[in-house]
Amino acid sequence: MPVIKPFSPHMQGAVVRFLREVFPESGKVFEPEGRHAAFGDIERNFIGFWCLLDNDEIIGTVAVKRLSDDVCELKGMYIYKKYHGQGFGRRLAETAVNFARERGFGKMVLDTVSTYENALRLYEKLGFVPTERYNDNQKADVFMSMEL
Repeated sequence: MPVIKPFSPHMQGAVVRFLREVFPESGKVFEPEGRHAAFGDIERNFIGFWCLLDNDEIIGTVAVKRLSDDVCELKGMYIYKKYHGQGFGRRLAETAVNFARERGFGKMVLDTVSTYENALRLYEKLGFVPTERYNDNQKADVFMSMEL
C-alpha cells in the first residue's frame, strides 16, 4: 500500500525525475528552468511537500506554498495515471489541507485547468469553491479557494 512521506533533501533528484515523467501524462510540459523552477529547490519554495511512495518509488506529490500570513496555495499535486481513482489524490490533498490548518492559515487557494475534470471533482468534494483569479498563471483557467 502506498505511503505518504514528507519531503527530505535526499528525495530532490527523484522528485524531479517523477515530474519529468508525470507531466506528459497530463498533457503538460515540465519546464524546470522556467515555470516549474520552484521544484528545483523544494525546501526553499514550499512550506510543506509530500511524496506518495510505492515501494520507495515516488508515484505522487503535493505541496503547500505560503502566499501570505493567512493564505496558502495547494501546489504540485501530481499522480501517475495508473494510480488514479484509488483515493491517493484525496489522501495527498487532505495531507496538505490538514497541514495548512495546523499551521493556522485561514484560506487555501489553488489554480488548475478545466480539462482536469477528476481533479476538479476532488477539490469540490474537499470543500474548494470557485474564486477570482489570484495570480498571473496564463495556463490556468480555474481558480478555487477553501476557508480553513
